[in-house]
Amino acid sequence: MDAFAEQEAAGQQHHGGAFPTSVLRDIERLLPGQVAASAETGCGKSTVLLSNLSAHHTPFCLDDRDAPEGSVGFYARCSLTRLERVHPVFGPTQATLPAYSHPHGYDIVLLDGPHAWPFPDIEYWHFYPHIRTGGYLLVDDVGIPTIGRMADIIAEDAMWDLVAVISTTAVFRRTEAPTFDPFGDGWWIQPFNQRRVHPDHPAHSAAAGPRDLVTSRIPQ
Repeated sequence: MDAFAEQEAAGQQHHGGAFPTSVLRDIERLLPGQVAASAETGCGKSTVLLSNLSAHHTPFCLDDRDAPEGSVGFYARCSLTRLERVHPVFGPTQATLPAYSHPHGYDIVLLDGPHAWPFPDIEYWHFYPHIRTGGYLLVDDVGIPTIGRMADIIAEDAMWDLVAVISTTAVFRRTEAPTFDPFGDGWWIQPFNQRRVHPDHPAHSAAAGPRDLVTSRIPQ
């Protein structure tokens, strides 16, 4: 991202609402230098970064190449993008992810697609079983209340360690905990629920009370 910042200084800018370059620089410092596979919902500056970190990067995004300031055109024109590593899946993630058969696991996944509830939750459900142990999950825009709530739930799950909250992006790392059954139930064993259910309920945990681990760290 240092090289990208130099290009920005020379006049290559992405449209408003894009990842701040300073945030992506901080994220880059946390992530491995090289990984086998990554994915993201949405695209843009983050695609430039992930194409340099990952041998095979899959953005799930809308095809906006006809738009003058489209995100696909932006990363495709950027001289720093490793285009040979980028394999986009075009269309709304609400349609593409349910139809997609993941050919491998992922070392990095960034959720930054449609932001209205319940779409980020749907994206998480389709990705979490495929993130490798030691891999990273990034959830952007946790300042949006519904996304922040999802990030708080993830932060209390045994599958994830909260690594950092950078501006409004939460960074998690996959632990060795068993994968929560995506086709089962078990709400009563999830720490987020155990800490918030009524004390008289059998599922109530005697552990510390509610802890909003992500949203409590969002800059005000």
